Amino acid sequence: MTDTYPLVEQRVYGRPGRRRGLLTSRPTRADDELPLLAPHHVRVFRTGEDYIADPGRLHADDPLVVTASSVTVVNCRVGVPVVVELPVPSADQGSFTARITFDCTVVDAPSVVRDGVTDVHELLLGYLRSVPGLVEDGADQPIGETTGTRDRIDARLTGYQEMTSDVVSGLRIVASGVEVLTPEEFAAHVEEVKRARLAADKARVEAELAAQQARAEHEQRMRAEKQRIEAAREEERHRAELAALEERHRQEFENMRTVYEQAAGSRTQEHELLLQARANGFQRNQAHEDITSVGDDPVATDFLALRSGGLTAAEIAERRRADEERRDTRAEEVAALQREYLAKREAMDRDDARAQLERDDRRHELNREDQRTDATADREERSRRWFQRREDRERRRLENREDARTQRQEHQEWRDRVLKVQHDLTARAISRGHGDDRPVDVGALISNVGETPQPGVQALTQGRDDEVQRVTAERLDRATDDGPYAAAAAAPADPAEPRAAGAPAPDPVTAPDDPESDSDDDSDIGFAGLEERRGD
Repeated sequence: MTDTYPLVEQRVYGRPGRRRGLLTSRPTRADDELPLLAPHHVRVFRTGEDYIADPGRLHADDPLVVTASSVTVVNCRVGVPVVVELPVPSADQGSFTARITFDCTVVDAPSVVRDGVTDVHELLLGYLRSVPGLVEDGADQPIGETTGTRDRIDARLTGYQEMTSDVVSGLRIVASGVEVLTPEEFAAHVEEVKRARLAADKARVEAELAAQQARAEHEQRMRAEKQRIEAAREEERHRAELAALEERHRQEFENMRTVYEQAAGSRTQEHELLLQARANGFQRNQAHEDITSVGDDPVATDFLALRSGGLTAAEIAERRRADEERRDTRAEEVAALQREYLAKREAMDRDDARAQLERDDRRHELNREDQRTDATADREERSRRWFQRREDRERRRLENREDARTQRQEHQEWRDRVLKVQHDLTARAISRGHGDDRPVDVGALISNVGETPQPGVQALTQGRDDEVQRVTAERLDRATDDGPYAAAAAAPADPAEPRAAGAPAPDPVTAPDDPESDSDDDSDIGFAGLEERRGD
């Protein structure tokens, strides 16, 4: 265990640098500003009031690393032994020395850094002093009784850890061993610790000297290697300059030779082209003269070839014969093509005439079909209008009959009410003694009571009892002007006789129906309607 447990390294950051890109720049830190981590180490960055643990995933340009003010490397190895010594008074002169070994494990690295646990010995010493009664466990024991004191301290620590939390400032602390030393043992232990420390210091100094010597040797070897590299670079540069000079000389020589060869080749080519042009001109002149003298005559052309040795007489004769046969064959082919053209033209004309006739027939057929369709639609429309008028007349006839039936029924009801009222009034007049002072014709009275006056159309439609009573009362008053029963004697007994002035008109609902009202109008039925009527 090192003296800096649980902290391994601490660094305080300044302002971050800036890394320039193609168009922008951004703040970042150098890679060497991130401390290296062992497998069991963790980095803790402080950003403002927050402490964030990093197992090694963050890079130098991460926003958290850029904005951090410090970084701390924490040792998170499990079960790191830490020995703490605590004086315990005894019953005799002198004190026991309780040497307690704790197994420490970092369980919350940010809490360790936040609480500033830089000296775990002081933290554990304070932890032991906070255990109630720990320093009094040896007060009643003699200086030589170390076993009992050790058992008491061990039992008290075990009970205290079971009763309280075992995490102190991010550390899980478990007491793994308790030793109680006498003053002599403690002095021997201190002497041993001093010797071990001196040996460790001596080993450290020797290691530092060896490291310095190795560093000096390494620097000497690096200087020698650097000088060798510089010499090799100088030699390589000299060789490169010499090779470049030789290459430049070779390229200049090649350029000079290329220029000379190009000039010589150009002169040779110009001479050859001049000779070729002269030969071509001579050949063109000869060809022009031959064309002028021969023209497009194939026979003259063949004889010109015969003179120049290009053809023989047999070949010329064969060419003449082949030309004759070719002309005959071409004439026959032209005649056959003309005959075939004429035959195809006649066939196409016949097809055009047939197609024209078919189009005319089709157009006539379509016209006739349109005419038949229009005639059929016209007949159907006239038939529909005829049936519509017939249905309207039938509906009006039924409505008139229903109205007549309703009026007859209302007239019958009105007549019954009139009879009842006349009966009541006659009985009332008799009961009042209107017939006591003169003789009464009973038969006329009965006939007058049984007569049913014909009301007007408006009275039939209204059907009110008060109107009926008023009309009857007026008739009775007029009948009793010369006597209570004079109206009954003066009333005609035959209903067929003419009615007096002011009598109700005959009921129009009882008139016979108009014989011409149901006549059918066939003027607009059309042919289809007449056919249907005949079928009915």
